[in-house]
Amino acid sequence: MSLSNNESTSVENTIKQIQTEVGEHNPTQQKLSQKSSELSGLLQLIPDTYLRLDAEGKILEYKPSETEYVDNLLKITLDKPFSEQFPQQIGEELQQAIAKTLQTQSPVNITYDLSIADIVYTFTAKFLALSSQEIIVLIRENYHRLKTQLLDKYYQFQDILENSNNIIFVLTVTGEFAYASPNWTEILGHDLTEVIGKSFVPFVHTDDVQLCTDYLSTVFKIGKKQEPIEYRVKHKNGEWRWHTSSAGAIKNADNQVLYFVGISYDITKRKQQEAILTHRIQLADFRAEVDACLTQSLTLQQMMSGCTEAIVKHLDAAFARIWILNKQENVLELQVSSGMYTHIDGNYRRVAVGQYKIGLIAQESQPHLTNSVQTDPRISDKEWAKQEGMVAFAGYPLMVEGEVLGVIAMFSRHTLSESTFDILGIVAHEIAIGIKRKQTEAALRESEAKFREIAQKEALLNRLASQIRASLELNYIVETAVKEIHQLFQIDRCAFWWYRQNTDVPTWEIVYEVQNYPEKYSLPSAIQDAEVQLIAEKTLNKEIIRIDNVETLTDTSAQKFLRDFHLTAFLALPVHTQSGEIGAFTCSYCSGFRPWLDHEVELLQSVTNQLAIAIDQAKLYTQSRIAAQTAQEKAQQLEAALRELQQTQVQLIHSEKMSSLGQLVAGIAHEINNPVNFIYGNINHAREYVKDVLDLVELYKQNYCPPVAEIREFTDAIDLDFLTQDLLKVLNSMNLGAERIRQLVLSLRNFSRLDEDGMKLVDIHEGIDSTLLILQNRLKAKPGVTEIQIIKEYGDLPKVVCHAGQMNQVFMNLLANAIDALEDATIDEQENLTPPQIRIQTQLNDHQQVMITIADNGPGMTEEIRDRLFDPFFTTKPVGKGTGIGLSISYQIIVNKHQGKLECISTPGKGAEFIITIPLLKSSS
Repeated sequence: MSLSNNESTSVENTIKQIQTEVGEHNPTQQKLSQKSSELSGLLQLIPDTYLRLDAEGKILEYKPSETEYVDNLLKITLDKPFSEQFPQQIGEELQQAIAKTLQTQSPVNITYDLSIADIVYTFTAKFLALSSQEIIVLIRENYHRLKTQLLDKYYQFQDILENSNNIIFVLTVTGEFAYASPNWTEILGHDLTEVIGKSFVPFVHTDDVQLCTDYLSTVFKIGKKQEPIEYRVKHKNGEWRWHTSSAGAIKNADNQVLYFVGISYDITKRKQQEAILTHRIQLADFRAEVDACLTQSLTLQQMMSGCTEAIVKHLDAAFARIWILNKQENVLELQVSSGMYTHIDGNYRRVAVGQYKIGLIAQESQPHLTNSVQTDPRISDKEWAKQEGMVAFAGYPLMVEGEVLGVIAMFSRHTLSESTFDILGIVAHEIAIGIKRKQTEAALRESEAKFREIAQKEALLNRLASQIRASLELNYIVETAVKEIHQLFQIDRCAFWWYRQNTDVPTWEIVYEVQNYPEKYSLPSAIQDAEVQLIAEKTLNKEIIRIDNVETLTDTSAQKFLRDFHLTAFLALPVHTQSGEIGAFTCSYCSGFRPWLDHEVELLQSVTNQLAIAIDQAKLYTQSRIAAQTAQEKAQQLEAALRELQQTQVQLIHSEKMSSLGQLVAGIAHEINNPVNFIYGNINHAREYVKDVLDLVELYKQNYCPPVAEIREFTDAIDLDFLTQDLLKVLNSMNLGAERIRQLVLSLRNFSRLDEDGMKLVDIHEGIDSTLLILQNRLKAKPGVTEIQIIKEYGDLPKVVCHAGQMNQVFMNLLANAIDALEDATIDEQENLTPPQIRIQTQLNDHQQVMITIADNGPGMTEEIRDRLFDPFFTTKPVGKGTGIGLSISYQIIVNKHQGKLECISTPGKGAEFIITIPLLKSSS
């Protein structure tokens, strides 16, 4: 920034004062040095172009302008005289100003115009005498806006110096304060007289002095401003405050550093917040690393070591240790140690419960925490703690559900926060759980190793027993036992033999064998008893044969037999069942001797015992299965007899019912038929007679007109014209009624078919129509019941050979049930009612079978009901409405009498569909 005239005058006065003080005696040298530093600091803050010249105009020092118009000035170089770097006329004026300033020792101002890039700029140059041989030149652009900007910067700078938290300071090259802004006192408490002329070192924390020294050395060497540094400064009250500072170097004409000018700012609050955040992150990282150690598949020792190393790493502990409690001796044994001590021997390798601070923690089951090791009564070796700089101690019992497993403890050279103590407590509990888990796993592994041999035996026995129980098939039992033993003992051959003693020559027969080399060493399927006399005798006597090495046998016949089949070791165990059967379980080796161990023999003995039991169970199972099969056959016979009895009962009831119904229908039809035939036969004659009479009356009207008064009155009274027209209509109605009665009688006769017996050619459609005619009254609408619509989809069917009356009964049962279902649905679902329908379809399928389908859109039925639909006496209707006989009889008529099929397809809410399929048979005639 540039200075105003008043400010320039102030600078001039300062320079004169410095010149005067320089000429005085030595005691004023320190004051002069401070003034010079102030001058240099002010000159560095002036944004005008600054030059220091000698008497000949040679440039001794130069600082370019920092304003936005600096590019409007000519480039100043140090190797040419000042006046020669301008146009000639301006250069001469500048040289004259230099001479006048040196002569008068008074400020000289000149103004000149400079054309740059076709633009004319006006500048003001101020010459100030620094001594008799040196002057200072300040050049600024003479522009109002620039002036305003510079003034603003000046006032801003002044405000910063007086009111901000920034401290402006100037240091000598030896590190003494040459200048400090007045707010030092407010920020750090020291009076300026306590600062000026003193080294910066006493004010900076000892740990940060080297940092500051290195920073100033870098600035000194490079000569440029560096990135800010952070360090601690001591307040007058003894408190350490964090500051951040940056500084630059002030140089003379010979490029030598005269001073360091810097600015510092208090960042204590930010540092405190950063410390809190860093501490939280540190604790989070610590917790995460401990959790990782506890969850990874590590050994107990690795897990504990990882946890103590995490304490040292993340909590900056001097060292951390874990002891595990030896419950038998009631002693804590050191397991791991991390940090400055990594050994696990020494005085604290074994600590009795209740001894030292570690033993007391285990005894009391309470943590011991302190941030004052030197005054803690439980810290026994305070001299060691003082020597090592120990400040804090934290020890926690490792407990799970009240059980003390050990102790974890740490020493630190710095105080521990409450949050650190809390997180250590949580981690101690988690470590205890991890130790308990690892100890449990180790105990399980030890138990597993100890009882593995027993477990293998039990596993084999259990597996065999399980497979035996699952099958109870003799062959499967034997095969399973042979395979399991062969695989478990890793032998070359394993076989099971039966002793066949009920033959002419007793033999040993191989039932099942597993071997590794079937193509090389095969045994015969049967061996005579005499060929293996020694082996046979011992097996029959329930003795175990145990040969580790065939070459050591004394029985030459047995040795020869085993050699012939390349057996080098042999083991045989007898199997005697309660039913008297005898067998043998053999294990063989074909490559060198094979010592049979006691536990192997014991296991095989257990297997043979299980095998004997299993064989007896299999025998019993076979016998019980035969008995059960016999009982099942008898039960099936009884069930068939019961079913036949039920069907016979149903047929008897049906036959009696149909016989009575047929006789009743036939009788009614016969009684109705006679008078109806009389009416129907005479109605035509009556129609002709009435017509003749009416014709005669008409002739009388035409030939005797006008009629006498008595006839005319009677004619009017009876309304002869109306009577003439309506009489014929009455006769026609009587004829239609008689015809309707005659058709109904015919339908009843067709339905009953009492006049027909056996299988005859029948029109199926006629039977269906007759049934519908009889049920016509149920199909009509009634109060609360919607009319049922009948949809006929008849195919082109030939006449079918069948029992007409029985088929009509099937149609009656199926249609009546459909009507019942639709009526119930109509009553129950008045609001969501769909028009009730019964669809009747007939067709001839590809197999020359007649298919009759009767389907309704009623409520349908469940699968459970559908499966029992054709059972005798099964009904879903209320008492008094259904007998459960109709569908059963219909099923027997279709399946038994016509060799057809009767099926039902139905799901709830989708209606029901009955499909009748009967063969299309030709007449026997």
